[in-house]
Amino acid sequence: ETRNAPPSVDSLPEMELAAPGILERALMSQGEGADAVVIWGGHDPSLEAARNLVDIPVMAPGMASMYLASMLADTFALIIQLSNVMKVAERQVNDLGLEDRCNGIYSVDLPVLELREPEGFQRVLETALEAVEDGADAICFGCMALNDHSDTLQEELDQHFPGVMVIHPGMAVIRQTELIVELGYTHSKLSYPSPPKPIRFPE
Repeated sequence: ETRNAPPSVDSLPEMELAAPGILERALMSQGEGADAVVIWGGHDPSLEAARNLVDIPVMAPGMASMYLASMLADTFALIIQLSNVMKVAERQVNDLGLEDRCNGIYSVDLPVLELREPEGFQRVLETALEAVEDGADAICFGCMALNDHSDTLQEELDQHFPGVMVIHPGMAVIRQTELIVELGYTHSKLSYPSPPKPIRFPE
């Protein structure tokens, strides 16, 4: 867990509030002997800064799931929780170089803490069906609270559009991280150079 984290993240300011705790936890994890760090946030908050800060691999589910979707399908849709993070999601897709593979970003218009409710799944299903009708061959999630709906959504989509794939962001990032550790890889320090002086966090 990270220190002083907001109860949920539904906006860019809340992502920024979470950043110090993410970075501190990454540094602590490396000091405790962890093999890798996984940032559990669909928009990959503080991923670049965490990679600058530590030498062990740092992975995040948005990147992991969208790259996986791009390897397995011609097009994918990204489903997010609220429209106010639409620009965050667009920048994320563009930064990953996947704007030509992402055929749309769709919001279910529910905050994180309501996504696990029965209404939450119905909204996710309706949104996913719309995305597939628009041409998506795979579905990715831009919010980890949507992670819980992956298996049920896959079952529902199989009845309407057999062959459409739902990428489970949690499993995607965990398995990819395990593979990177097993191969002995980490992020390039030429791409993510270490800070020139020690980083100190407030008490």
